[in-house]
Amino acid sequence: MGNINLQARSASDGTGLPFTLGHIKIAAHTPTIISVAPFKGQGMAVGAALKRATKLTLPAVGGVAFHKDMRALWGGQGQWFILGGNVETLEKTLKGSAAVSDQSDAWAVFSVIGHDANAVMARLTPLDIAGLKIGQTARSEFAHMMAGITPVSGGYEIMILRSFAKTAVQHTISAIQMLVAQKALG
Repeated sequence: MGNINLQARSASDGTGLPFTLGHIKIAAHTPTIISVAPFKGQGMAVGAALKRATKLTLPAVGGVAFHKDMRALWGGQGQWFILGGNVETLEKTLKGSAAVSDQSDAWAVFSVIGHDANAVMARLTPLDIAGLKIGQTARSEFAHMMAGITPVSGGYEIMILRSFAKTAVQHTISAIQMLVAQKALG
């Protein structure tokens, strides 16, 4: 048998990021992503324990909570994502009341920032993108793939399964190129 050379790689490897064209920049981010799913009947206890340990609350459906460099995002029915937290701390804090798992290697996160971010996003998702405000998040289709879409200062952050990252970025770059070409035509 030949030698096997396993290498850890970022979820954004091979995506061509960062990318800038016109008034839009796409950049990859590599936050720690921790999934928190309270066990049946434990939602309130998980919320209280999380607040004591991290000063974060579990946001309502479609919400985002912030504290310093950490965020809690609603991720779907009975699931939240903590970005920027410590897995071991959350496992100890929520032991017996929630399933806690490090999802950092399973997801890719990139941002679409700039003056024309709304126009680019409108080409990629059916969401009323202008109606989505900071402090909100949505699970929706993004370039024919499911993703989490969260407004950030100056644009949007997209959280997509790692296996779709390259395709999502390619679709985003194409949308930017088409928008810039249309604007050049006048």
